[in-house]
Amino acid sequence: MAILPIENHIVNNVNDEYTKVLAHVKKGVSTNTLTWLILGGAHFMQKTPVNELAYLNCKVHKYTLLMLSKILDVPMKSMATLLHVSSKTLSRKNDTDILDHLSSSLSIEIASTIAKGLTVFGDIEKLKHWLQHENKALNNQKPFDLLNTPTGLKMVNRIFGRIEEGIYS
Repeated sequence: MAILPIENHIVNNVNDEYTKVLAHVKKGVSTNTLTWLILGGAHFMQKTPVNELAYLNCKVHKYTLLMLSKILDVPMKSMATLLHVSSKTLSRKNDTDILDHLSSSLSIEIASTIAKGLTVFGDIEKLKHWLQHENKALNNQKPFDLLNTPTGLKMVNRIFGRIEEGIYS
């Protein structure tokens, strides 16, 4: 899959892109569409992928981390921690720089998980609140703290599924 160049004016409009994501949450679009928007929309991939297989071997720009940081309302230092990179390394990257394969893959998984949470809660503030508070179903850990590993992401997604089914979690 070719990596699409990201234009500087897009990076400067994270707030506009964030507003688009929120508008799409209110419309009730699919988790797949929200994931695509969080990752950068048409600047990441020309069209909304049919399924998650389209994300295999994709690499993302630092811009994606700016979007995730904005959506989660956390500093970029927290994003660096989630990706297991030093905050200095991340800060040296330009907003249009492409992340390595592992950081890209984890960023895509985090974006997908956040999109699922937005679909489940239907409100960004409710999701942020839920992510930052201890959860009994997660052994009293904050869901946000589990977003840094595939196993943690799987656990958070499992809880989203339970909430969707009406099971108190």
